[in-house]
Amino acid sequence: MTRPISRVDLNLLGVFEAIYSRGGVTAAARHLHLSQSAISHSLARLRVAFDDELFVRFGNRMVPTALARAIIDPVRDALGMVEQALISATRFDPATANRTFRVGLRQANEARFFADLVARALAQAPGITLTSVNFRRGEIGAALAHGELDVAVDVPSAAIDGLLAVPLRTDTMVVAARRGHPAIDGTLDLPTYLACDHVHASPRPTGPGLEDQALAARGLSRVVRVRCQNIWSAWQTVARSDMILTLLDAHARALIPVADNQVVPLPFPIAARPLQLLWHASAEQDPSNLWLRMLIRQTFADL
Repeated sequence: MTRPISRVDLNLLGVFEAIYSRGGVTAAARHLHLSQSAISHSLARLRVAFDDELFVRFGNRMVPTALARAIIDPVRDALGMVEQALISATRFDPATANRTFRVGLRQANEARFFADLVARALAQAPGITLTSVNFRRGEIGAALAHGELDVAVDVPSAAIDGLLAVPLRTDTMVVAARRGHPAIDGTLDLPTYLACDHVHASPRPTGPGLEDQALAARGLSRVVRVRCQNIWSAWQTVARSDMILTLLDAHARALIPVADNQVVPLPFPIAARPLQLLWHASAEQDPSNLWLRMLIRQTFADL
């Protein structure tokens, strides 16, 4: 009886194909750069595994049995797929690639650069699929380790310990207000900032922002009147009200085409946190991941 494939040494399939293609043990040994005794030993194991002679001598040649003829095409297909998988693991050609890349992005960073990344990526690799994936900061390490994300873009935090990272850029915080705001015209002081109602953009339903933490360290606080899930809607809310929004300068510049709000410096200091590109050590040498990381770094450099 033929053994299950899990009990067959897959290296033997290459020997089987060589004997079949070259008509004998000696020619197969020469092709595979193995000794004739090694090929004979492998053939003996194949005969046991398949419970069939596989090849019988006819003159100077080894003639395949009916079973050997029946399985040669599937064996060749399997060997070809293994070879292709090994090649793909060590080489990546963007022009012919058709895989999916998953990029972990918070919503504000998606608005900031994802469209530019898509344009750049598809120009080089028209057959790929790019997916922007929101993530919980505490789960980012596991998502990268398990392959649920290929890379991620985020600020430093305890959640990224153990991940590989390179800085992308460091931005300052600014304040957005509608043009014609009754209390703001190109400049903003701290008392005015505190007197205004604020829009806060965060995917979290509760919790302070960096600006709230910086104010609390001074014994101060602000009034958050509206909380939005993403920066895009917060920006539009500011354009239609007298509320103000604290955000990264790069986000503000990306949103100017959405609504022409005025952008002024934040009237108190906040320690800058560099935006980083993150990936897991298991993907460090993966050619496709290397390509994606290079593309993201180029996109941020050109912003």
